Amino acid sequence: MAPRPPEPAAEPGLPRLAPMLATPGPLPPPGRTGTADWAYEVKWDGARALVELPGDGGVRLVSRTGRLVTAAYPELAGIGPPGLSAVLDGEIVVLDEAGRPDFGRMQQRMGLTRPAAVRAAVRAHPVTLMLFDVLHLAGRSTLELPYAERRRLLEALPVTGPRVAVPPYWPPGEGPAALAWTREHGLEGVVAKRVSSAYEPGRRTRDWIKTKHVRTLDVRIGGWVAKPPGTTAVRSLLVGVETAGGLAFAGSVGTGFSYAESRRLAGLLRPLEVAAPPFADGGAVGTGYPPRWVRPELSGEVEYLEWTRGGRLRAPVWRGLRGPPDVVPY
Repeated sequence: MAPRPPEPAAEPGLPRLAPMLATPGPLPPPGRTGTADWAYEVKWDGARALVELPGDGGVRLVSRTGRLVTAAYPELAGIGPPGLSAVLDGEIVVLDEAGRPDFGRMQQRMGLTRPAAVRAAVRAHPVTLMLFDVLHLAGRSTLELPYAERRRLLEALPVTGPRVAVPPYWPPGEGPAALAWTREHGLEGVVAKRVSSAYEPGRRTRDWIKTKHVRTLDVRIGGWVAKPPGTTAVRSLLVGVETAGGLAFAGSVGTGFSYAESRRLAGLLRPLEVAAPPFADGGAVGTGYPPRWVRPELSGEVEYLEWTRGGRLRAPVWRGLRGPPDVVPY
């Protein structure tokens, strides 16, 4: 294996930082004083990036894992005017025709390195940078400032251009309204941020709480992949949904069940095995492991974020069988 190239150094005068991370959970309750102490932002569905503006009008984009990705997003060049020295936090997204982030299109922008491929992707799926925090400004760290003060600094910055925005946020007390609005507009969810909190680089903290909208769906199990070695437990379930043309493959579900549940499911599925896939589209599932096909007699429920453009469930999680048998073989 080739050695991993060294991570790029920060621009002179700018610190190399890692993004602060949010903890999954429901909307936080009001503070102990009885007054709400949380602000609320849209949870953008894209690629996290720290933005280094060295003050000469240039820009460097650093991914969540510390990779330099500036060359992959040339349309973001020049977002900071000369004289602005800062490190900002944001999310790179591709917006659809309705102005909503489209992660499927965003995936087509990720990981590109060949200039010709990047140019073609810029034409097909231009990105927008959504900024939501400032970590360093004019030679001074802003990490210890409270969130509310950092937001005021961010909103006063002269970052401009059609491909960059500082979206508004909901003030304390407006969490339910933020959650309802993002659900109504088909967005991924909300990030609640404690207005008094500092920015903690590289840490996942409960000062930021991310609440995602999830959907549920009834599916039928048409196959499974065994957890090696042996066949006594399920690695993933291959599920489908009923359509006018038959059972359509909807994706592979590999999370949401315990080991005991995976053994229970394997015991139920083994007697149902058949030679051919039951899916109308032939069962081209691409799991990387040999599938075991079954008669689609068992139904269950999954939760998921959205349908992909390829007709698959994005981030499905198993929630359980619908009407499981009373006797479960092992």
